[in-house]
Amino acid sequence: MNGHMREFDYIIVGGGLAAASAVDGIREVDVDGSIALLSDESDPPYHRPPLSKEYLQTAEAPRDLLFVKPAGWFDDQPGLEFFAGTRVDRLDARQLVVTTESGVSFHGSRILLATGGRARSLAIPGAGLAGVHTLRTAADAERIRAEARRAERVALVGAGFIGMELASTLKKMEVDSVVLDVTNRVWAGVLPEAVSGFIQRYFEDRGIRFLLGSPVSALEGAGRVARVVLEDGDEIGADMVVIGVGLQPNDQLAAEAGLAVRDGIIVDSHCETTAGHIYAAGDVARFPDSVLGELVRTEHWDHARAHGRTAGRNMAGEREPYDHVSYFFSHVFDLSLSVLGRTAEAEQTIVAGELGSGRSVVYCATEGRLSGTLLINANDAMDACRDLVRERPLIDDLVERLGDEVGSALLTERT
Repeated sequence: MNGHMREFDYIIVGGGLAAASAVDGIREVDVDGSIALLSDESDPPYHRPPLSKEYLQTAEAPRDLLFVKPAGWFDDQPGLEFFAGTRVDRLDARQLVVTTESGVSFHGSRILLATGGRARSLAIPGAGLAGVHTLRTAADAERIRAEARRAERVALVGAGFIGMELASTLKKMEVDSVVLDVTNRVWAGVLPEAVSGFIQRYFEDRGIRFLLGSPVSALEGAGRVARVVLEDGDEIGADMVVIGVGLQPNDQLAAEAGLAVRDGIIVDSHCETTAGHIYAAGDVARFPDSVLGELVRTEHWDHARAHGRTAGRNMAGEREPYDHVSYFFSHVFDLSLSVLGRTAEAEQTIVAGELGSGRSVVYCATEGRLSGTLLINANDAMDACRDLVRERPLIDDLVERLGDEVGSALLTERT
């Protein structure tokens, strides 16, 4: 080992919520082990959900409002060294060594890859024009906030979480926007068809325009974006564009080291990769779903928190399987949405309550069994719905159990 080698019991590569939660998990089991936390961002770990909502719309909001821990926490912890602005570009899986761009190497008994992901862009002409943004970091949110206040026409490419949340937030900032998507419904990756239609109408009633079912083929402008060109030839004027078309997992470090990857780093139920003593957690990890029994990759705040903690505990010597049923959540206009399990491709949907009435729970079924639930202004039902998703009852049995709660339910079937 050369003179640039640093020795630690635990090395965490990444600076997001999963990384911070792993520190907590390690300390729950091992209070004395030395930990190196290497992040390529200049800030300590922070929460990302507010970037498209509260943080974006709050002028001059300080970044420390986003921090997972109080300001200075990572610098004050005994046995923990936080290396901000440090990019790791090489992993030696055999020697358990990571090396930074500056040539400094770190050896650890256990290594966690919590490298998260980066916002996907579009491989189309004009994607690099000024005024074209993606949203993943606090700096991204700050740039969008500054430009949005001067913008007259904003185009949001992608009707998923980023596009829909930005449409709601920008409207509150008195900025009009149009949402475009290649699919023919909003939140297609999360919502069942009946609820997707309701959400679109809810947004349209509040002044949001949608252009669905036509891909974007180009962005045009003289140095700065001025219009969006659709594949069908239509053009939309825009002096600002935000592309929200998903996340690309940062799994290249693992792939180059010979670890198994498949749109994410493959791990077992204990968060361990195919290389011994190397773990992965959060957005970048593809893990065995304890309910559905298949490998999945999940981009949840709740999953990152729980998965990172389990990984940390297992790095420190525990052997705990990860069996947390995590949830998506979003706040748009006056709606609080929480999604548990699989809902987008539901063959049946049962609505307890009435969509738009203030509170409802949507039960989604596939092949006759409950596959997921969607809560609208019904966070009080979270624990009960999590238990149901884990149980996966027959939908007919569930309807009978719910009784009067679904007496006026909307029952739909996909054709």
